[in-house]
Amino acid sequence: MNKTIIFYAPVGTGVPVHMLGGGEKGCRRTQEILTNAGYKLNTVDKPVMGKGAKQYILMAIKAYFKIIISLLANKNAILYVVGFYEKNVYLEWLILSTGKMLKHKVIYEARNGRLIKAYDDYGKRYKCFMDSILKKADVIFAQGLEYIAYIKQSFGKQAVYTPNYVMNRSLLPYEGDRPFDTIKLLYFGRVSESKNIDVVLKVAGELVNRGHRTETTIIGGYQEDYKKRLDDLAQKLKLGNVRFLGQQQFEVIRDELQRAHFFIFPSQEKMEGHSNSLTEAMTFGVVPIVSTAGFNASIVSKSELVVADIDYHKYADVVDQIIKDGTWCEYSRFVYERVKENYTEDRVRENILGAISKL
Repeated sequence: MNKTIIFYAPVGTGVPVHMLGGGEKGCRRTQEILTNAGYKLNTVDKPVMGKGAKQYILMAIKAYFKIIISLLANKNAILYVVGFYEKNVYLEWLILSTGKMLKHKVIYEARNGRLIKAYDDYGKRYKCFMDSILKKADVIFAQGLEYIAYIKQSFGKQAVYTPNYVMNRSLLPYEGDRPFDTIKLLYFGRVSESKNIDVVLKVAGELVNRGHRTETTIIGGYQEDYKKRLDDLAQKLKLGNVRFLGQQQFEVIRDELQRAHFFIFPSQEKMEGHSNSLTEAMTFGVVPIVSTAGFNASIVSKSELVVADIDYHKYADVVDQIIKDGTWCEYSRFVYERVKENYTEDRVRENILGAISKL
């Protein structure tokens, strides 16, 4: 059995764990699963645009030639391409096509929430490249459940569901004993405008107006100018119990999750896929109130916890109704069990290793 995998993915080499984005965290978890299963990984970092177009081109050239060298040196290696399509599609096509030309088995992973939307939005040239990628791949991994039927219908191929997941070491027994004298709202992840953190604060303000005591905790890195605007908003809303904790290690986040009631996630992030933060919140029984971005709706699998509009009144309505109905424990237990059944390391490892072993 071949045990070498050339892994082209964003893994955030040199970046501290607490500063990684969702894509990097997910790819590092895949690395860990493959390594623990006995595979030898030759990892090639995906180039990033953060340092400008010139630097991106240099990184892309370096990555491509590193892949070619690895493919030639390991005749039976599997090429595993983690795909983000859109602007990346041409480089991904080149890498995947080179692997096929050199007679290697190839895995393509559709990683973020824009596969279908980008395919519909871009022109014929883009569609041709995307078609070629999905038809040439020997195995397709799909991060979103919505992609499984789409790929089957559009390309006649059976994709393997590989959502983001929680590592076994992060799973703790369910803890539902949380006092409701103060409603504890939590957001953690990247603190940016596309995540609509202002809506989280406005939800807290609306709940206060309805007679609830609230505590709002925001965890994640932020730009100082955006933080200043959020501070001003909290002051305007007269929210005295708001905490911005900045970047934190998971141990700190875990402690906050163990005491929180609701995870407010009104993201409109264009590239939203399967949010690690959402899955981790559900792991600790924190009831999520989410937007329709990415795969949020299918992950939560409770329509009453999904808000179609970015309207803080509607988010507050959901929280308020759950408190009035006394159904928090029911929803909390549901999302906790949903993670255990669908989004654990064991479940996804089985899907990944089962598909790879067939190659």
